[in-house]
Amino acid sequence: MSNTEEPTISFVVCNRDDGDAGGGGPLRMYAPKRKNNNQSNSVNSNITPPNGGGYSSFSRGNGMQQMPEQMHALEDMQASLADDAEAGEGTNSRNTDNDHLLRHLLPTPLCHSQPRRRSSPLINNLDDSWATSSSLKNFDDSQRSSQQQDDKTIPLYNQLTNQRWHEIGNGEYPLCATNNFDLMVEQLTSVLASRLTELLIYRLSQARRMKQHGEEYNDGTSIEFLKLDLELGNYVLSDDVMDSLREYVACIGRLHNNVGFHSFEHATHVFLSMNKLLSMVTTADDLNVVAKRRLSAQDIASSAFVQSSRRSSTDSGSATDCDEHRRRAEHLSFRISEDPAIRFAMVFSALIHDVGHTGVPNSVLIEEEDELAILHNDVSVAEQNSLQLAFSLLQKEEFQLLKRCIGPTPEERKLFRKKVIGMVMVTDISDQERLQIVKSRWNAAFPPPEEDQNEEPQIVEIKSAELKQAARRRRFTMFTSEASALEFAHERRSRRLGIRTSMDFSGMLIEAYRDSDQLQQHAVLETMMNVADVAHTMQSFNIFVKWNRKLFKEFYIGHSSGRLSFDPSENWYENQIGFFSHYIIPLSQKMSKCGVFGSAGCVFEYFAKENRKRWAEEGEEISEQIIREVTEEVEKERQLSSSSNNNNHQENGSD
Repeated sequence: MSNTEEPTISFVVCNRDDGDAGGGGPLRMYAPKRKNNNQSNSVNSNITPPNGGGYSSFSRGNGMQQMPEQMHALEDMQASLADDAEAGEGTNSRNTDNDHLLRHLLPTPLCHSQPRRRSSPLINNLDDSWATSSSLKNFDDSQRSSQQQDDKTIPLYNQLTNQRWHEIGNGEYPLCATNNFDLMVEQLTSVLASRLTELLIYRLSQARRMKQHGEEYNDGTSIEFLKLDLELGNYVLSDDVMDSLREYVACIGRLHNNVGFHSFEHATHVFLSMNKLLSMVTTADDLNVVAKRRLSAQDIASSAFVQSSRRSSTDSGSATDCDEHRRRAEHLSFRISEDPAIRFAMVFSALIHDVGHTGVPNSVLIEEEDELAILHNDVSVAEQNSLQLAFSLLQKEEFQLLKRCIGPTPEERKLFRKKVIGMVMVTDISDQERLQIVKSRWNAAFPPPEEDQNEEPQIVEIKSAELKQAARRRRFTMFTSEASALEFAHERRSRRLGIRTSMDFSGMLIEAYRDSDQLQQHAVLETMMNVADVAHTMQSFNIFVKWNRKLFKEFYIGHSSGRLSFDPSENWYENQIGFFSHYIIPLSQKMSKCGVFGSAGCVFEYFAKENRKRWAEEGEEISEQIIREVTEEVEKERQLSSSSNNNNHQENGSD
């Protein structure tokens, strides 16, 4: 290719294949053979990705007006990988990191559905894990059409996961937010099936590892739920499990009431947001990329670097580095990135968290002495009702196969239920006691700097020589060193009853968490669940306004029917600013503080503050429009309902 020619770069989007780790995280992009310029930007179906998994391809053609320096290195690396593929080298995706470097070198600018008044250098410098790896800029109309045709061949799960965080639901069919029941069921089923397959394959790898160490482990229960898809070259759920999963999702959808906000459409949006959050968690692959990016652009572009990369992909040191990055990723993500059981429980929790919601807050159900409030003792009534409906449905005979697939043993089902119950219950942000517990758990997991200083052992200076001698004798009687004394003091503090430790009637201490990682994992998962539940406030402004309108309509119907004591139309504009300032912004800041999302952690705070700022500027006018339109809609709906009831009465009277 001459220097004057515009390069055409083709990529293959593949499912992540993490072998024993069970997958998760952003999708990989592999570079097949270089195309000639006279070739079209169509799908190259003859190219097989290195890991042998299913894939679909798309092209980046002449629409790129400016090529950064890294693109030249990317082009050389692409040819290098193609040569390796021809020579039969580097076919194991676990032993090569060039494909991850390719993904992160691609520019993925912030694309907004509406023109923005200014751009943020903060966002432009982020890595692209928060954004879709398949979103390319500067396409002309013909290239956009080609992209849409190629997207049809990409599995729905991959397309849904590869949406940009702030544009979830803003895409075209089948990624669009919709109230079409069948499409929502298909979207949810595709993600759940992929997450469940990931879990089953993880169990098989665990069984293989235990077998190698001479331990007993039954892996037959997992293999019976899977089948080999020859077209994809990978395992997928068996037909029976897939049918059962799809029917369960449909039943959950039908159990949602037709209310303004807490509907099946809301559950779908929260579900897809949670799935995206899980894909953004730091993984071993991300650490590989970070290590590569420390190299200068000149080193990357040099042929010496390319050759050394090719050699290192086949030596034993590469595997060692990969294992080290995996251990670091487990630590940085508190094992979330490497535990598919947790990831499946999180998306399942998002699916069911509002099933059966009646359209009024828990306080109204309690005030009315509703049957649900009596049943659940006035505690998180809607949340407990959702859990009861979801697990009762799973207990039915027709879903026993699905239940065994999710948890083949009573112990695994117990852990699954415990995780789901905790995640659904944490969505009750109106319960002040629960909010305080969540806050205490977060502070125990991630102590603020001032608390760190307060927890340091207090060293009191003893002025009396006699007392000094007595203290020294006592200390060395109990401990062998000063470090032992400090360790004992720290242990006494950590054994206090509270978030970490409880006690039964026998006086035996019960440790809630095996280690600090487990405590931090719990705190992060609770935060992720709360963020997914209000994801619309941290995404693009049009998504926020859409769901804000739905929430107002739900409250307005409740007020006009006499069930809500407050009028939502009063101070709606001001109340949204307060909600952002006192709940949304602090919640979004936790996503950065926990460190689980790397540099992408600040995206949530950025969009939350942008939405608050724009609402402060435009929200008053938007609020007036929402109030006016919703009032007219509700009035028309009542008239239609009243007319329908009158017709039914007349028909019954004539009979």
